[in-house]
Amino acid sequence: MPPGGSLASLKNFTPPVSDDRDHRLARAERRVVRERAARMEAEVIAEHGLRRLYESQQRLLLLQRITDGANRTTEIEAALRIAVTEICRDMDWAFGNALLVGDQSSTVAGCDVWYAADPDALFPFVEASRHARFEAGIGLPGRVLADVRPHWIDNVTKDTNFPRLNMAAQCGLAAACAFPVMVGDEVAGVLEFFARRLIVPDDDLLGIMGQIGTQLGRVIERDRARRALIHDAHHDAMTRLPNRTLFMKRAEGAFVKMKADQQVNMAVIVVDLDGFKAVNDTLGHQAGDALLIDVANRMQACIVAAEEEARGSGACWRATLARVGGDEFNVLVDNFDAAAAVIRLTDTIHRCFAAPTVLAGKHIRCQASIGVAFGNRSYGDVEQMLRDADLAMYQAKSHGRGQSVTFTEQLGTEVRRRTQIEHELRRAIAERQFVLHYQPIVSLNDPNSICGFEALIRWNHPMRGLLLPAEFIDIAEQSGLILFIGDWVLREACVQASAWHWRTGGERLPFISINISPQQFLQPEFVDRVHAVLMESGITPATVRLEVTEGVAIMDAARTSVILEKIRAWGVKTSLDDFGTGFSSLSYLQSLPFDALKIDRSFVAAMNSSNKSRGIVQAILDLAKTMDMTVIAEGIETAAQEELLRLMGCDMGQGFRYGRAETNTHALAKIMVC
Repeated sequence: MPPGGSLASLKNFTPPVSDDRDHRLARAERRVVRERAARMEAEVIAEHGLRRLYESQQRLLLLQRITDGANRTTEIEAALRIAVTEICRDMDWAFGNALLVGDQSSTVAGCDVWYAADPDALFPFVEASRHARFEAGIGLPGRVLADVRPHWIDNVTKDTNFPRLNMAAQCGLAAACAFPVMVGDEVAGVLEFFARRLIVPDDDLLGIMGQIGTQLGRVIERDRARRALIHDAHHDAMTRLPNRTLFMKRAEGAFVKMKADQQVNMAVIVVDLDGFKAVNDTLGHQAGDALLIDVANRMQACIVAAEEEARGSGACWRATLARVGGDEFNVLVDNFDAAAAVIRLTDTIHRCFAAPTVLAGKHIRCQASIGVAFGNRSYGDVEQMLRDADLAMYQAKSHGRGQSVTFTEQLGTEVRRRTQIEHELRRAIAERQFVLHYQPIVSLNDPNSICGFEALIRWNHPMRGLLLPAEFIDIAEQSGLILFIGDWVLREACVQASAWHWRTGGERLPFISINISPQQFLQPEFVDRVHAVLMESGITPATVRLEVTEGVAIMDAARTSVILEKIRAWGVKTSLDDFGTGFSSLSYLQSLPFDALKIDRSFVAAMNSSNKSRGIVQAILDLAKTMDMTVIAEGIETAAQEELLRLMGCDMGQGFRYGRAETNTHALAKIMVC
């Protein structure tokens, strides 16, 4: 209110025009300032948003490129290389490095996958990083492994937990960051990056690196699955040793090197367990599997120890142990200097079987037969070497348990000969090329009186003429063909003797003595087969005498006793052949129901010049008399031998003095004369 003025005068007061204009101008100016500030703020926000959108789009493109690259490859190293390269270029980082977690998950190591914007300038740091190994918690990668999360370092040259500090300072690197590559909840790898400027972490960067880590983790999963499939395809499921496929791959590689370089050596070893089938049959397949696993572990440990010992003395040979099937193992040895190293290795393998394996509460001692073949330029491929090593192994097995044999050309010739004979034996069985000859057995009290005949097989070979048993029986036994031959001999001899009896008549019928092979005697159906032959041939059982060797008789004395008692119940007689040359023992002899003993020809031949042999023969005769057993002496050739044996109390004799083994016709003629 103006001084001295009234209320009425106040109502009629009008401000000066100039004051109102100034007021409106000030308000307009303030509005303009606010609008300009708002517009500038909006522009800043828009620019920032566009920048964020651009950066987001760029990172999505980065993720897309890495994802596409990862999907195009099954190799983890290739996928990591794409990722490290793309990230460094996109982020303008100086160096990137990929590391993978080891099998024990306690270390992470460089896999030689890296990117450097300026390799020459960063050479010291690259060399320190490409194969670097970090324990959990140590260094930048170790911290990621331990904490399972990303890590940042503002200045690596001032970080006390950064082992590569000096090289980083030398190369001018400052900031660093590292991110985990995840497979589920597991850290499978680490990506580390370095820059010469500060690296500012943000949510977008963390998010995109997390997604990249997940994509790479999927590649690692695929890579692991692929490697597992390859491993399973090349390794034995039970023992985890290399299988035949991997063994052959390595052996063929060694063979190529050997053929190309005369200084390179290789050998293959075949190891076959002795008596493994018996373990399966008696203790079951589960026990057999346990034995194979134990044996495989032992051999592998021994071979590794032998390799390490050899390296300690300057040698550098390598060995690959593989299970190639059943109870058979192969060993490839390459890069050795002398054959003696391979022979020492076979001795080492034998020694690893010394301690027993405990199966089902039982201590099982296992041994192995080993065959070795050394490579040379005459071989056309590895298969030939393995065949020769196999031949050597079978030769070792024929020598008894726990033996080794090295293949030689002489052995190869012998094996090829035996193989040819086996092939011809099969044809001989099919074409009935065998014949029986009969050697007389006489009473020493009346040598002109034939008591019986021993049936002896001959092979009427179409090219080589008449062959004696010594030229083919061993091969027939080893090949299993003796079962067919033995069955034919049993039937043919009984049929022929039965025919003699029908022709000659009379009360005194000559017996027929038939050799029973070990494999034949051990067949479960042996008793049934003998009974069937007796029925089919119509022979008087009392005129049949079956000869069994000592070794077979005592292999399973209880079973042998049961079989002999069944056969003897029909009237068939039994003889113990070649008594005194094998496992003679009173304890088993008195428990087995034999009717006769046959004294081996070696004792008869030595009687004239050896009092010791004469004493052994007399002891056998006295023993047989005590046990009420008949004795037949084999190999009698002279009148002196005949007279001495008669005076000593021997019942019967057989040998060239009374005639050689002859055909059916000649044998029948002698029977008719008697």
